[in-house]
Amino acid sequence: MQFKGYQLDPFQEQAIRVLEQGESVVVAAPTGAGKTLIAEYAVELARIERKRIIYTAPIKALGNQKYRDFGTDYPGEVGIVTGDITLNRDAPILIMTTEIFRNTIFDDPLRLEDVSHVIFDEVHYLDDFQRGTVWEEAIIFAPQHIRFLCLSATIPNLEELARWLTTVREVPVHTVLEHARPVPLRHRFCVDGRLYDSVKGWKPAQQSRGRTHRPPRQSQKEPDPLLEHLERTAQLPCLYFAFSRNRCEDLAWRHRKMRLLNEDGRRAITKQFDELVARYGIHDTARLGRVRALIERGVAFHHAGMLPSMKEVVERLFTSGLLRLVFTTETFALGINMPARTVVFDQLTKFDGVDFSDLTSRSYHQMAGRAGRRGMDKEGVVYSKVEGRFMTSSRVKRIVFGKPEPVHSQLNSCYATILNLWALLGERLYDAYEQSFHFFGAPRSQTGFVREQIVRKLDVLTALGCLSDGLLTQKGRFAAKLYGQELASAEFLFSGILDKLEEVDLAVLAMAVVFEQRGTLGLTKADKNASRNVYRPATRIVGHIHELERKHGVKDGTEPLDFRFSAFIRAWAEGCAFEDLVAWCERDEGEIVRHIRRVVQLLRQMHSAAAGYDDLRARMRRTIDLLNRDVVDAEKQMRAGEADETAAATKQRAADDEESEVRQ
Repeated sequence: MQFKGYQLDPFQEQAIRVLEQGESVVVAAPTGAGKTLIAEYAVELARIERKRIIYTAPIKALGNQKYRDFGTDYPGEVGIVTGDITLNRDAPILIMTTEIFRNTIFDDPLRLEDVSHVIFDEVHYLDDFQRGTVWEEAIIFAPQHIRFLCLSATIPNLEELARWLTTVREVPVHTVLEHARPVPLRHRFCVDGRLYDSVKGWKPAQQSRGRTHRPPRQSQKEPDPLLEHLERTAQLPCLYFAFSRNRCEDLAWRHRKMRLLNEDGRRAITKQFDELVARYGIHDTARLGRVRALIERGVAFHHAGMLPSMKEVVERLFTSGLLRLVFTTETFALGINMPARTVVFDQLTKFDGVDFSDLTSRSYHQMAGRAGRRGMDKEGVVYSKVEGRFMTSSRVKRIVFGKPEPVHSQLNSCYATILNLWALLGERLYDAYEQSFHFFGAPRSQTGFVREQIVRKLDVLTALGCLSDGLLTQKGRFAAKLYGQELASAEFLFSGILDKLEEVDLAVLAMAVVFEQRGTLGLTKADKNASRNVYRPATRIVGHIHELERKHGVKDGTEPLDFRFSAFIRAWAEGCAFEDLVAWCERDEGEIVRHIRRVVQLLRQMHSAAAGYDDLRARMRRTIDLLNRDVVDAEKQMRAGEADETAAATKQRAADDEESEVRQ
């Protein structure tokens, strides 16, 4: 069978047959095996049926890429809704984050009546500690007429997951498992500077006490001999995975003198870089100059601390084939179609916020799977750098060759979900829990805790006046439309403190709700005074919520407020230039943008939910306008990239037409 000019593999044909039968399928296949073609076939089926299809992505960067990819194939038929961006939301092909899809199920299910399929990309995210509950809720409560296409590279308990899906979905669910990679992987090991082809034969090395001890890093200015070896042996381009932002940048700068491009290549990549920077409106700063100095050498770094627009520039340069060496954190591995000839791991341990621990086999394979370009490489090569004093061969063997960890339930429904389910099901809410993957897979002795937490959260909701006489109150209906700090936001509204806040103070309060700090950041006394209309009443309200949660035994309840970014969000709302904000804040650009975008997203949710509060809604709208400008404006960034894709597609169609005329 052929599709889009490709001869399909047996596993692809098997999955497509299931879709053609009008049923659901879970596909587990290695990275690069061609799962995307199955998703594209599902899109074609939906178009033939004149139905809509939703593609859910775990991260916004992947959603943005899919929006561009599908937009090139189906101009004018693709929309995207991510919280940051809403474009063409009624389109027949709609890209969403999984959170937005889950919210739509509860907030506006009628919008899903004409949806035939939902594609869950990276469905193993169901196992994510913080966000996995969203996948589980979406799968359980999506309208029953919708068929699922679930995609993942790593689900060892595939059959168990499918059996659970069969219990909660009326449409039959099938599994397709593919082990073979179209481009085989070869794993090599650089142990104390020496290359090995297997984990055997390492010379014994003295082990440190404590398996999670981090090896000391020596200051090195010369290029890594391993990377010089890759250049000499034509094993570039390379994705080099390091697990801190500073490490990625330090490594990139250390290798800036490697000559990876000839003069023509340098001119081409510099021209493309300058054009992209201009298109995305990235300001000409000293930092931009340093990035450009790396780019013209064929080297770059990529991590969450970069401006989102700059990350996109790096991604586009990498797909062009001109970037030869990218130092990146693991976010580059997730779903984004950026294969390389070679992958290198800086180390096989990662800091988890408390200590250093070994990579999971699943995360290793997710990243390693980027090695090997289909149709270009006979094999992909993965190098793992190991310091023998701190890493035994048995641990390396478990990470690299061990069976990936199974997917487990992380069900922990938030207050908003519980409110929505109570409105829908009432007392039958407790029965709904018995549909969960947690209840399906866990011993009955362990299922009581989750059910008990639902009861305890309902007690808190009743105590706060969100539920009364078995029904949602006005406050409860407002809280049900927010996901994340819904109790605090509802209390702020109904206590009346929002009535007293001007636009800048609304921004300060919203930032205190969403802010999650990495490292230290001081809150000055002066800013406490400047925010006195916000700080005292807001902390008192959230303190009361915490008292109720302790009283009723709720675990992992409402997050505390954090005002440590107050001065910076105030400055931004008052018109501060972004370059000045970065210099003052001394935080990564991407981190600042991410925080401000989360504020905008919360204010949009509250604006939508606060029906009848016209004056407050007008102030929120003005606050959003003050904040959502310059590099923070995600929609502006998307439109800039969309224009680029449209121009490229037009050029390609013109070339195709010209070729067709020549043939005639």
